[in-house]
Formats: sequence, structure tokens, C-alpha cells
Amino acid sequence: MSALYMSLRRLVVLLLVPLAASLPCQRPAVSLGARSSASHKGLVHRVPRCPIAALRGGSASAAEDGGGGIVQSQWARYMRALDDNPLRTKMATGAVLAATGDLIAQLLEGSTSFALRRLLNLVAVNVLYVTPFLCATYAANEWAVGSKLRLGAGSTAGTAARLIFDQFVNAPIVVLGFFCSFGLVSALSAAAFAGEPFSLAALVSSVVIKLQNEYVGTMISNWKIWIPPQLVNFALMPPPLRVPFASLVALVWNVVLALVANR
Repeated sequence: MSALYMSLRRLVVLLLVPLAASLPCQRPAVSLGARSSASHKGLVHRVPRCPIAALRGGSASAAEDGGGGIVQSQWARYMRALDDNPLRTKMATGAVLAATGDLIAQLLEGSTSFALRRLLNLVAVNVLYVTPFLCATYAANEWAVGSKLRLGAGSTAGTAARLIFDQFVNAPIVVLGFFCSFGLVSALSAAAFAGEPFSLAALVSSVVIKLQNEYVGTMISNWKIWIPPQLVNFALMPPPLRVPFASLVALVWNVVLALVANR
């Protein structure tokens, strides 16, 4: 089991490294009191300064200085950004993967021209709604299952409880909110950049029709795509890495959402 654990952790390292190079890792000027307050609210998780040392061996300072190789140094840079600016780093991760997912969706659709506004709509929904919401619900999940029920993340019962909360409480709300927020962002961008009139009644009507036609099928697709990787996520990933790991899996999910939301 330990060999499987380390193999999966290293796989996550290799998949997230391309995102790390573009992320800032300067430490913001945040007072100790403000940081303690945020941590107390469960919105900021502290992570090891250089977890790559545990994955590959070697000292933390060597990895941060690039002495451990490009994989180690870039992973350490990503982890520092995640430690110093957790929400902003997760939003940047989500934005990159949302854009990539829509690009893939447009290629699969055989689009003759690139729809930039559509891509930006999906990125905006992921950055402004999906990622902050997931940060809050993942923290609530960990608080309810870990702190209140006292079920360890590595235990079978703890993993099962986190997965049930995620897929049968969190996921239905996220998907419902996605259709609502995507409809709103699309209507606002059409009014701002295409000169189309904005009508709240028309927006509500279109969202309701979309939910009636697509919600159940989207939830079934969600469970098919998300349950296996979320088992890995809750069993092996520490809390600070769960949203980035989910964002990585969401590369596939974003393709599905882009296809569904735009048809």
C-alpha cells in the first residue's frame, strides 16, 4: 500500500508541475493575526514547506533552491504559492484547466472558428464560483468528517464519509450553481460585448429549461467521472492539495461541462 501511495503522489507531482512555473510564490505581507484568523476559520490550510523532500528525498532547502532538479524545485514553488496564497493559487489552477477543457471541447465539436468569449465565460465561472465554492465545501467536509466525526482521512470509514458528502451533498449543489452562474455570465458577456439586450426573465427561463433538459444527465456523468478519482483524493491527498487535485481531474469534467453548457 505504501508503494502505491508513493507512486500516486509522484504521479500528481508530474501532472501539476506544468502549472507551477506560472504561479507567483512571493510571500505576501500578511500579519500573523490575520493569518491566524483565516486559519482558525478553516479557510486556509497550512502545508509543509517542502513536501517534495518526502516524495523524492533530499533536503527542503535543496529542492526550493533548484538543487533537487526541475521537478522538485517547481513542485516546491507550487507548494509555496499554495501555502502563501491558497485561494489565489487554486483559482489560477482552475482557470488554466477550465481554459484547456474548453479548448479541447471546441476541438471535439469541430468548430471552424475559435470562440474566445465562450472560453472566457467558462473560465470566469470556474474562477469566481466553482473554485471558491469548492474551497469552502472541502473545508466543511473536512471539518464535519475529520473534526466532528473524528474519522481519519486514511481510514476506510473516513474516506467513504468524505466521498459521500462530496458526491451526494456537494456535487448536486455545484452542478446546479454551475448552470445558473454560466447562464448569468453568458448573458452578461453577450450584453457587454455583443450588444444583446439583457433580460432577467429570459435568463431565468433559459436556465430553468437547461436544468430540466440537462441536470439529471449531467449528475450521472458527474458520478461516472468523479467517484473513482475522488476516492484517491480523499484517501491520499492532504487537505491543501484536494482542490488542485480535483481541478486536475476537472480537466476531463470541464470538457463535459463545456459541451453540455454550450449545446
